Amino acid sequence: MDRQNRQNSDSDSMRISRRGMIGALGALGVGASLVGCQPEPLPPGLNTTMNSLATSLRTPVAAGTRLMIIRGPAGARIRDVAWSPNSRLLAYSYEMFDPYVGMPPILRLYDVSRQQALWLYESEIADLIAMVAWSPSGSGLTFLGKPRDQLQMLEVASGNTLMDISDYSGLHAFAWSPDGRRLAMADDDQVSVLDGNSGRVLAAYPPQPPPGGQPSYIVAWSPDGQTIASAGRTHAVQFWEAATGRPLHYFPEQEQAIAAAWSPDGRFLAYVVVKPSQKSDSTSPGQVVVREVRTGRQVLVLNGSFHIEFGQLGEVVYPHSLAWSPDGRYLVTVGQGAEVQVWEVGRQRLALSYRGHRDLVQAVAWAPNGQWIASAGEDGTVQIWQAPGR
Repeated sequence: MDRQNRQNSDSDSMRISRRGMIGALGALGVGASLVGCQPEPLPPGLNTTMNSLATSLRTPVAAGTRLMIIRGPAGARIRDVAWSPNSRLLAYSYEMFDPYVGMPPILRLYDVSRQQALWLYESEIADLIAMVAWSPSGSGLTFLGKPRDQLQMLEVASGNTLMDISDYSGLHAFAWSPDGRRLAMADDDQVSVLDGNSGRVLAAYPPQPPPGGQPSYIVAWSPDGQTIASAGRTHAVQFWEAATGRPLHYFPEQEQAIAAAWSPDGRFLAYVVVKPSQKSDSTSPGQVVVREVRTGRQVLVLNGSFHIEFGQLGEVVYPHSLAWSPDGRYLVTVGQGAEVQVWEVGRQRLALSYRGHRDLVQAVAWAPNGQWIASAGEDGTVQIWQAPGR
């Protein structure tokens, strides 16, 4: 049975269940300490909720000021972090670095405005939760479990499993369309665009993959939902029509792209290219490249080192290593060890360096309200700090 036929069967592509959810912590009668997640007190003068932070302070908060730190349990390392569309909730995933602990990977939901952990999810089948993203409506959390390549979506209000896709092998990345109606998934064969409700395949790139497939490790929607950028082992970033899979143009690169993000106005694409190491878990030199989508003109090139992991079949598990500010003025990137950098793209200047972490930073996320940046990494912390450009 080919992929198109398999995906036309809702029973194969999406299953509704309630497995793995540990539910609201309040209902269990325990606090956030269930997995050792405790917020540190805010710095003097900032002891208030995040929602009122911007208006309650008598003096402005300097860009780069740490507002909150959320710690995982001892031995944990954070894999990914994502803001809800209303900037109130923060989702993050972590795994235990010590293999003798035996704890499954965790997906945690945290209410930033109240400084309160809400619930957690323990995956029954994954060794790690490699990627986390909110649905555009904010009602669902989608995550990718490895190495069995299972994509699930949880309903935030109830914890129910709304979607469970396990029909793909070598699944590396996913992305929701801006309107939340379609889901793009990058795997070992091609990039597929699915209907967000039924799971039916709507388009694919390439429409007829070559023998052995055309692996893609990243997938990113343009803000208008019409174009998708994807990249894999071809050492090029390819642009194609989301509705049809028709190729448009591409950016040639000497190395492999492992992360990408469109600017909010759709004018630029920022992406990370690296030369993959032969080691299973390593840090490799690479670059952050910002190009104008229409012309291919390079706007910014930054050198760095990026953490890459390879699974049993050589797939890349990449970090959410860059994010645009909502106004498109700034780009926040990892790649400098424990340092996070914020660049003002138009002026090609470093606007801010954040050095609050003690170990390699894995992921960054810019709050949709534009005020805060969340960064997370190997030191087992999620740190929230004041973004520039207030």
